[in-house]
Amino acid sequence: MKKKILVIAPHPDDEVLGAGGILAKSKEFGFKTKVLTIGTNFAPPIKKERLEKSIKEAKKAHKILKVDKSVFFNIPALTVHKEPTEILTNRISEEIKSFDPSIVLIPFPDMHQDHKAVFNLSMAVTRPKGIGKKISLVACYEVPSATYFSAPNIEPNFYRNWNVDISSSIKKKSNAMKEYKSTFQKNEFARSTKAINSLASFRGSQVGFNYAESFYIIRHQSKNILF
Repeated sequence: MKKKILVIAPHPDDEVLGAGGILAKSKEFGFKTKVLTIGTNFAPPIKKERLEKSIKEAKKAHKILKVDKSVFFNIPALTVHKEPTEILTNRISEEIKSFDPSIVLIPFPDMHQDHKAVFNLSMAVTRPKGIGKKISLVACYEVPSATYFSAPNIEPNFYRNWNVDISSSIKKKSNAMKEYKSTFQKNEFARSTKAINSLASFRGSQVGFNYAESFYIIRHQSKNILF
C-alpha cells in the first residue's frame, strides 16, 4: 500500500489540533505527508503582513511534524462556502491527484461553516470513483476548538471508531501548536497545550493508550488498519 497521508484543513492550526499526532507518528513508519489548508484564520479584508505571518507559523509547525508538502489556498475565513464549488472541487482534486494519497483525513462537519464546507468538498472529491478509487481510507478528525461547541443531538455528534496511539508524538503535536502564536493560548481554551494533552489523554484512556487521536472512518478499503 502507498504510504501517503493527506490532511485537508479548513484553517491553519486545524491540522495540528485534529491530526498533528498522526502526521508526526506516520513518519516513524515511512509515510510521506501533505497538508492542504483551504482557508485563512482571518475574515476579509486580510492584510498581506498578517497572512504572511500565518503562513510562516504554519510552515514552522509543519517542520516540527516533518510534513513533506504544505499547500495554502488562502481563502478568507467564513467565505469558503462562497467560492464556486466546481472551481474549488477541481483545485482540491488536482492536489489529490498530484500527491496520490492512500489516506485522506478531513474535518468533522461541526458548527463552523468553513468546516462544513470543507467536509462537503472533501466528500465529493474522495468518492470511490476516478481519483477516489485509489484512496484506501477516508476519515474525519475532531477539532476541539469547534467540534465541541455544537449542540448535542441537534447538530452532528463526533463518534470515534478509529483511535491512533500518539504517545510517541504528543510532544511534537503540542510543540507544533505553539508555533501558531496568532491563535495559541497558553493556559486555557481548546488551543492550549493543556487542552491538547487533556483530550489526547482522555482519548487514550478510552482505549488503553497514554495518548491518542480519534477519528471517524467514513470509508476503508484495506484489510489492515494502520499503525
